[in-house]
Amino acid sequence: MISRSSRLLHAALVVVCGAGIVYAPVQAQTSLTVPLGQSGYFGRISIGNLAPPPVLGYGPVIARPPLGSDRWGQSAIAPIYLRVPPQQARDWGRYCGLYQACTVPVLFVQDAWYRDTYAPRVRAAQARQARQLRRAEEARDRWRASRQAGKRLVTPDGRVYVLDKRRDRDDDDD
Repeated sequence: MISRSSRLLHAALVVVCGAGIVYAPVQAQTSLTVPLGQSGYFGRISIGNLAPPPVLGYGPVIARPPLGSDRWGQSAIAPIYLRVPPQQARDWGRYCGLYQACTVPVLFVQDAWYRDTYAPRVRAAQARQARQLRRAEEARDRWRASRQAGKRLVTPDGRVYVLDKRRDRDDDDD
């Protein structure tokens, strides 16, 4: 005979496992993507040909020295620029895995520079690329319409008739 405490333990175990099965898919679907240039973006920043940005601290931070470094921990790898929340910058060894930058020298950019200098330039470049793409699509659509112009007839009431220019067809049944 099963004791009362064993039945309660079994019931609790079933409830916990069931909650885990229900919670796992819900947890997997909760993600948010913030594009580069927006205020909530944290991650790697490519400065391109901009002047080096003001950084937090005095020099690059390395959480774990890479395998190819010399005995003083110096590396030939160029530092990367990251924008991270202040708490993560203070405890970088704990959070470096989120950015895949544990063995890379990291410089943390200041939020004011990101907000006032970098983000407006990125948004302007993204808008410029979107305009160029839209213009290319419009040009392609105009070209396609010009190729089809001789094959369609549109009546004033909006009906479209397709004209076939090929005369070598014999559609008669005789």
